[in-house]
Amino acid sequence: MKLKMLLGVAALASTTAVAQGPQCNHAQLPFQQMTPVPYESTPYSPQDTMPEQCSNPEVEAYIADWEAGKIDFTTIQANDSIAADQRFCKTLDDDGNILEVKDCDRTKSPVGYIWKELSDSPVVIGITDGGKSDHAPHFHGQPECYYVVNGEGQTLADNQFKKLGTGQYFYIPGATIHNTPIMSEKGLGVIYWYPNNAHFDGFKYYWRKDVKNLRVAEEAFDRVDAIRKRDLNLGPYGTNEAFFKK
Repeated sequence: MKLKMLLGVAALASTTAVAQGPQCNHAQLPFQQMTPVPYESTPYSPQDTMPEQCSNPEVEAYIADWEAGKIDFTTIQANDSIAADQRFCKTLDDDGNILEVKDCDRTKSPVGYIWKELSDSPVVIGITDGGKSDHAPHFHGQPECYYVVNGEGQTLADNQFKKLGTGQYFYIPGATIHNTPIMSEKGLGVIYWYPNNAHFDGFKYYWRKDVKNLRVAEEAFDRVDAIRKRDLNLGPYGTNEAFFKK
């Protein structure tokens, strides 16, 4: 009986230790996470004030300097979390590979827009400069916020495309498909940030091709394509070159 009691206490202690402390003290990497099933649209609309979910002192300082005319896309500076050799204008080619645009001329971008990385910690922040261009619907597990620094666009919000203009904010919850085609000659530039996350290496972007055979996710992308057609008269991404190149 005494031996059984000792063994029982030891087992209880072991169980308690497992319950009280994690055995692997690190966050899951993107390839370790299950593919989330996305919402087809954020329920939030563009607004004129900072959403509570987006509040961040570093972002607010950037916005204050922008509105005061102290910085623009050319002069805005990254913080020390961005390596010196990564402080350049970036864009994508048609296959999704990241390219450098040495003189930050967005007209030289194959996809029509460029961006700069401003922070990787304590919060991921960047800024874009886009001309008339289409953008592929996508989602990620992290919530995202926009502040429009110039121009105008149409963004997917509350199951329709709504105007997004200079000085407005926009909140996108995590695992929510978003899409902002730039259909105006004025272009569109935004400061974007991920308020709950500090390191971009931990992010996983999901495009339509990444959810192949996950029927419920494919259907969400199908509904977004239907909304694009209804509200903007655009076909699926990659089929609208005639409009965006004219």
